[in-house]
Amino acid sequence: MTKGYIPRILLCGDLKSFCDAADMEVEIVGQISFTGSPESGERHIFPNYENALTYVPKNFHVFLNGAEISVDELKKILDGAADYIVFDNVKEFIERFNDLYTLKIFGRFISREILFRQARHNFYVNQNFIELSKILHENKISKLLDVDAFFYETDIFMFEKMFPKTDAIAKNLNRSDLIAENFYGQIYDTLADCRFKTFDAIMINERSPEDFINIIIETEALSENILTFARKNSALENFLATNENAFEKISRFPAVNGNWYLIKKRVRKDFCVYVVTHKDVKLDALPEGYRIIHAGHAIAKEDFGYLGDDTGENISELNLYLNEITALYWIWKNTSHAIIGLNHYRRFFTEDKNTNSALDYFDFEKILSREAAEKILYDYDIIVAKNNMSRFPVSYWHKLLSGEDLEQFVDRIFRKHIALKQPDYLDAFEYLAKSFTGFPYEIFITRRNIFEAYCEWIFSFLLDVTEEIFAKTNIRQINNPRKYRMISFFAERLLTLWLWKNPLKIKKLPVLFRKGV
Repeated sequence: MTKGYIPRILLCGDLKSFCDAADMEVEIVGQISFTGSPESGERHIFPNYENALTYVPKNFHVFLNGAEISVDELKKILDGAADYIVFDNVKEFIERFNDLYTLKIFGRFISREILFRQARHNFYVNQNFIELSKILHENKISKLLDVDAFFYETDIFMFEKMFPKTDAIAKNLNRSDLIAENFYGQIYDTLADCRFKTFDAIMINERSPEDFINIIIETEALSENILTFARKNSALENFLATNENAFEKISRFPAVNGNWYLIKKRVRKDFCVYVVTHKDVKLDALPEGYRIIHAGHAIAKEDFGYLGDDTGENISELNLYLNEITALYWIWKNTSHAIIGLNHYRRFFTEDKNTNSALDYFDFEKILSREAAEKILYDYDIIVAKNNMSRFPVSYWHKLLSGEDLEQFVDRIFRKHIALKQPDYLDAFEYLAKSFTGFPYEIFITRRNIFEAYCEWIFSFLLDVTEEIFAKTNIRQINNPRKYRMISFFAERLLTLWLWKNPLKIKKLPVLFRKGV
């Protein structure tokens, strides 16, 4: 149970019996008892109750800690100090149900069994679920992540038509429960399992302010919006009231015993696709958000005035052997863009399905725009180059280019270090070498968290591979680019390898090709 939610109850029944049965933390605000019944009074019409027929509670008495209080005083206690009247005895709960319902105390009296099951992790009352359904539909939230399996815990998952498509974090959910499976689109064991996904909103149970901040940080890349419920006079309600400026927007929706909150976080929306070059390529007509980066700037003979990959933390001096990988490393270590991409000075993504790479004229207007890329990434996780079938396996082409001995040696070094640092990928690496297809060119556009994960993976072993090849060959003395670029040929396979092993939704696009540069 999250630290922020501890039910505040008025206990009706035996304290010892309740405490012996309790397997969760509660705050007992007071002990309450009832005598008589409102239904023993005279019948009257009350206009303020929408002309509903009700009873004057002449013989009905309420006692708090032994002292009699009025029904109005009871309602005031339930308006902030206490969440529920909890009956320790289910028989008395049933007997008092009509009495308290007549007094308009809707949903605020429950049995201890309901408390332990339905109200265990968050405030529970049916009316609030109806309000929640309205909030979700009115705010066009169509993809929701239920972080605490809130719907399942309260049996509301039985009413799936009320709510949009919902995924859940529910490690201990009974997977044989087909009704729950039918409600949830996808059930994850942990937040890490859905780290590459995006949602319209993340729904969480009430938490302490400290835990609330932590969950915002943990779900930073999953959604811009947090949906939660905070009880009246709770620590979370006070925190949101005093820290509203920390968020872009907080929308409050009144509900029983508190408010639903739809919180829009302050998020980075910057976009940058880096166009890797090693020459002056006259790319003055690039779309918004595209920026040229000079790979290998540290060893370049000329400076063309572009951004170089040799500032900050960098591996620019290895560019002769790693090609665009040195730019990839620089971007990883020295930027923080929310959406990040890598294109080449000759290769750009396009949505034009009629693209003909043989055309001499290059149409800059057909390059994938920022707006189009962001729209794609709402439904997909990563944009890559459309794969084509080859007549020969990947390894065959590398042997043809560089010679069988060098190709086999580099292959062994890659296998060795992948086995050491990323053993789960070794089988896929071996399979890919014999494959006739893959995602070419090492170009992509994706969200920052996916980019970070890929870079952490590839650089966990690639620099060690490079260092060992340098130590055991004369590759740095070879003048033939087909041979000294062998490491980069292998590195180009790695994006395909990583995508094979990670559950991402991939969008494949055609590539515009600039001839003569």
